[in-house]
Amino acid sequence: MIVTLDLDDGSILRNRWDLLHKLKELYPKLKLSLFWIPFDLEYEKSMLRINREEKLKMIKDNLDWVELIPHGLSHIPREFAGCDKETMKMALNAIDECMTRDGLPYVKGFKAPFWLWNTDVVEVLDSEGWFGATDRNQPDMPKPKKNYIYTHSIHEPFWNDPQEFWGLHGHMTEPSDNALESCIVNLTKIPHDAEFKFVSEVV
Repeated sequence: MIVTLDLDDGSILRNRWDLLHKLKELYPKLKLSLFWIPFDLEYEKSMLRINREEKLKMIKDNLDWVELIPHGLSHIPREFAGCDKETMKMALNAIDECMTRDGLPYVKGFKAPFWLWNTDVVEVLDSEGWFGATDRNQPDMPKPKKNYIYTHSIHEPFWNDPQEFWGLHGHMTEPSDNALESCIVNLTKIPHDAEFKFVSEVV
């Protein structure tokens, strides 16, 4: 069995490394695909900015089993809903600048905040060779040539599904039905002989 685990909304501020490390202890071969907010406005406005280097070190110390995939630019709810091609190209450049500034390697994939994007965004992803992630619950949304669709939300009884691939999807923090904290027990039901892969490995 092959398993991917992806979590949305990771950032310097939004993290639950305490829970992730417990999961890593349980599954030593765990791989996590973290959809990462390159420029988190919430963090930038917070007093926690004084701990920036400490927070960044925590991320960098775990990059042997965590891959970072851009999740929008600043996670504004509709920032890519009406995006034209030129703006999308500028956004990809801004993502690279943010990730490079922080010294964070990233995979050239993209998920729009709240799954909201349009055909211009998809066409730019295709032309630039990036993959995209789309919502299984919106089968008609525009899809890039290289596309990832999860199979199960982590709040669902995915362990009852006999198929040989589980693409598990959740959120790093509350509030969400599939937040890591409220679904951590579910994740302990993954078979211990499962083969973990990054999202980028199965696209």
